[in-house]
Amino acid sequence: MKTTYKIVASLVGLVFLVILVVPSFWAFTESRKTAQERNNSYELINRADALLSELRDAETGQRGYSLTGYESFLEPYLAVRDSVGEHLEDLRRLTFDDSARRHLDAMAPLMSAEMADLSHVIELRHHGDRAAVLRIEREGQGKRLMDSIRA
Repeated sequence: MKTTYKIVASLVGLVFLVILVVPSFWAFTESRKTAQERNNSYELINRADALLSELRDAETGQRGYSLTGYESFLEPYLAVRDSVGEHLEDLRRLTFDDSARRHLDAMAPLMSAEMADLSHVIELRHHGDRAAVLRIEREGQGKRLMDSIRA
């Protein structure tokens, strides 16, 4: 009888141990997964903010060059000009959410258009066509593009 009691008590203890360990392990795994997703989201937001900041700096540099003709203003534009596509691909790799991917897909042509607009204005200014530069700036296409990208 004592042996049967010990076996039953051991089995009951083992069941309780499993009942306590399995949910704890599951909770730990879920907690780690959530932390990884949070870190991924944080990285995604930081990189998106950095890209937007680089675009603003490029736009500011282009305007400075347009007004003054000083090529030193073009440094932010030149720094981001060839890397916008790479930045978008980095963001795509970090994005697991379909909604966020659709936003990136909608943003890509806007960024291409913005970079083309900046390049066009720089080229006009480089050739001394200030009247065309002013006309383009007054039309506000660059501002509308940046507003759309920000949105």
